[in-house]
Amino acid sequence: MAKLVLNTTTDLLKVPEGAQIKLHDGRQGKVDENMGDGQWLNVEFADGEIELVHSQDIAEVHEPE
Repeated sequence: MAKLVLNTTTDLLKVPEGAQIKLHDGRQGKVDENMGDGQWLNVEFADGEIELVHSQDIAEVHEPE
């Protein structure tokens, strides 16, 4: 799986649905929807919970397989 570590130049507008993300708190999930505003992603976690996640909370983005 290709890994993209977020930094100040990462464009969240380009994160596709299905991408795997890791948050700074260690949780991991899959992008359910990209809100298209460059700041928010709808993410589904392993427990089935879907949460709106802000770009500042994201540590890593992995391209979908």
